[in-house]
Amino acid sequence: MKNPNWTDEALLDAIESRDAKRLNEAFRYLYESGPLRGAVWQQVKSLGGDEADFKEVFNLALVKFDQNVQERTYDPALSRISTYIVNIARQLFYTQRRADSRRRVRHEKSVAEKGEPQVSPYQAIEASHKKDILEGAMTTLGDKCKQALKLFSMYYSMAEIAEEMNYHSADVAKSALYECRKRLTAFLSGRPDLIAELLES
Repeated sequence: MKNPNWTDEALLDAIESRDAKRLNEAFRYLYESGPLRGAVWQQVKSLGGDEADFKEVFNLALVKFDQNVQERTYDPALSRISTYIVNIARQLFYTQRRADSRRRVRHEKSVAEKGEPQVSPYQAIEASHKKDILEGAMTTLGDKCKQALKLFSMYYSMAEIAEEMNYHSADVAKSALYECRKRLTAFLSGRPDLIAELLES
């Protein structure tokens, strides 16, 4: 049932309570909000995105908002919830496009230097399988580590990782990333079966 009195104060109170029922209702309201969805869509569209981009970014923005509320980095005195979520979505899509552009430049440079690699269907399936293994391993480290490692894999600088994840500085991001990589290595060291699959040619 929709709450007809979902003010910003009520939404924030429900999210901060961490009560499953109230949390669910609050985010369902935000997810189904026509004005909010429309505002995010306009941002994504203006940056060259399509409907699939909108769906991905909108969901990620809600997750990021929830994370920021938990970490007390969202200040209701500075921004309305809807405005804040739209800004998160815009930044997420912008950084995603920038990462895509970097990967494309690196790929084009590699192709120019070495020629286009020939990838067989088997190699493509194998690469996807190895990616799934690493995704599963990173999930055991928690959301923060998983996000930091993903950003690092997309060639984000330490300063950009710090900005994206609300670390105080690039040095803090570097230390956090080091710990995450160390934990990932330790996890894989205890799972020789996974290492064997990753190394299998």
